Amino acid sequence: MAKSSKNPLVSIVIPLHWGLKPENFSRFLTDLKKYDKLKYKNYEILVVTDKPVVPAITGKNVRCLVMNADDSTTGTEKRDFVLPFVKGEICAFIDDDAYPDPYWITNSISWFKYERIVAVGGPGVTPPEDSFWQKIGGYAIESYFCSGNIQYRFYPTFERFSKDQPGYNLLVRTSALKKVGGWGTTFYGGEDTVLCIKLLKFGKILHDPNVIVYHHRRTFPLGHLKQIGSVGLHRGYFFKKYPQTSRGFFYLLPTILTLGFISGILLAVRFSQVFALPFILVFLFFLLLGTISVYRHKVNIVSSLMASIAIMMTHMSYGAFFVKGLLTRRLDK
Repeated sequence: MAKSSKNPLVSIVIPLHWGLKPENFSRFLTDLKKYDKLKYKNYEILVVTDKPVVPAITGKNVRCLVMNADDSTTGTEKRDFVLPFVKGEICAFIDDDAYPDPYWITNSISWFKYERIVAVGGPGVTPPEDSFWQKIGGYAIESYFCSGNIQYRFYPTFERFSKDQPGYNLLVRTSALKKVGGWGTTFYGGEDTVLCIKLLKFGKILHDPNVIVYHHRRTFPLGHLKQIGSVGLHRGYFFKKYPQTSRGFFYLLPTILTLGFISGILLAVRFSQVFALPFILVFLFFLLLGTISVYRHKVNIVSSLMASIAIMMTHMSYGAFFVKGLLTRRLDK
């Protein structure tokens, strides 16, 4: 890949789901104004919607494109739709429930001077203005005890080359994107895995912890667990279909933990005199580990304890739906 120019035009692509609840659409409009704080000034914003938006979306360097599709159209399809309209050397992908740190582009653009770098990404951290229950879900996935070796996707750690960078914070050379045929999938969840596999044929994907976006969390428990279930479903399916990035023992751990937890409950109930106390002690031990893993991020003790419970429920939701994904013959979205 050729080097990028010193201050290349960056095309920020935001796939907007027009079926958003009124409060979420209002939040999107508020977040859109935060792009004015970007320190890097050579950019355009392309918002892609299902249908015409009323009132019209306006703002600095903003263009709104209408796909004229139904509500089932995925964000990935919107990203591919916008590709012919992109003017920038770099495409910066971000979700409609996220907004960038002021140095988002500044900290990423310097990496593109290296020809072998085809894409740069960073973490999606919990916004400070999120509600208490949103933050509980955020604290959970930001914990190493929950996310393990993919914690870097949600919490700033250190620079590394990545094989699978989330699409809610991904900057890609436009030339590379066109070479691989765009995203080329209809998946809602896991679509970034498909793109990264294709991009890695042309170069490296770099994760920089300073390339930050603020990613609003789903409310715990229902919204959070539903989202995690979707992630588990797709990862279970990808475990079969995309072994390059998804067939690792790490992805099996939540299912193993879930089976162990269910087995422990059954044994504790059936043979209470033998297994009840050991099960309770093991449960409390894991609860303590989860609490410590959150508390070390300077979270208060009450929130840390709640997040520890959320960690356990996150593993079980992911683990159960991972099995469903393994058993699914065909998954289109």
